[in-house]
Amino acid sequence: MSEWDSWVNFVLGHSANDYYNNAPKESPAVWHIMIGGHDGSMYAKSEGFDAAFDQAELAKMSKAANGDDTDIFTCPPKGYTIVRLVPATNEFNVLTGKMKTNAGRLLYVARGTSTLIVALVDVTNCSRGCESKGMDAMTFGVTEAVNAGI
Repeated sequence: MSEWDSWVNFVLGHSANDYYNNAPKESPAVWHIMIGGHDGSMYAKSEGFDAAFDQAELAKMSKAANGDDTDIFTCPPKGYTIVRLVPATNEFNVLTGKMKTNAGRLLYVARGTSTLIVALVDVTNCSRGCESKGMDAMTFGVTEAVNAGI
């Protein structure tokens, strides 16, 4: 297992557990995490992370998550709609989105000091409540990773 695989498991565990503890019980979810560079390179991903984002799409999501001016809302990654950019903490934002053909697949993107963290979350019975709790869980997982030195 590489160091990046360990970070994937770290963020995955913290985010998924936070979601499990706080989300509506009728909306269980399966989390998938990818960690890469700000340039859109991919370092590691969890099993089940099946999105085929290319490097340009990942780089654009990285810039958008940082608050930089991009065309992410009008030209999102293939198959996804980007919904909004949320200031999650003083240190980072979370870019949120959904799969166009499956409203139960949520997309969360955050940019740490030196990494890009992308979460795909497959939610059963997706609602605004679980979307909000998913964003909170992503924020918690990324905060814990930043505090641990990712």
